Amino acid sequence: MHGEATLDLALEPILVIFTGVPGTGKTTLAEHAAQWLRAPLFSKDELEATLWRSGIGRDANSGWAAYELLTTLARAQLRHRQSAILDSVATLERIRSPWRALAAEFAVPLRIVETTCTDEAIHCSRLSLRQRGIPGWPELTWDEAMRIAENFEPWTDERLVLDAMEPLDRNLSALRAYLTERKLPQPSG
Repeated sequence: MHGEATLDLALEPILVIFTGVPGTGKTTLAEHAAQWLRAPLFSKDELEATLWRSGIGRDANSGWAAYELLTTLARAQLRHRQSAILDSVATLERIRSPWRALAAEFAVPLRIVETTCTDEAIHCSRLSLRQRGIPGWPELTWDEAMRIAENFEPWTDERLVLDAMEPLDRNLSALRAYLTERKLPQPSG
């Protein structure tokens, strides 16, 4: 069973990023990882919705502010030698590079988990049925998700790619194995 207890990784800090087009299972997998690692899960959508509820909308760059908040929260966790899990589409490279830098700065493993859904009809269905219950945050339509997919810059980092078409138990097993690898970030250059 995959919901049991926690991993021994909870004792050593790690930065985990869940990324991918909306509706591909990022949050479901991230929630499991948070439980296993006993680490906070910071969601870009939750943070941006909070900004909206506070009167800071898209016209004030709430999306970028939410990414800055993700980075700030991750930094605070790592500074205290605690793990952090980030849940975000992270469409662009310029969003991702500060997270790599954080992992290197604090000499913690960086684990990137990219989620996909290779069956377009199932992906569309997943989005249409999705109800995350984030106050003040609308669920995306298929067309909106496809616009995001068109702008999604491919990751070049080592990462685990999980397809929502695989059984959840199989994806969870692969995720647990990936999180238990103990490689430190390699210097770039």
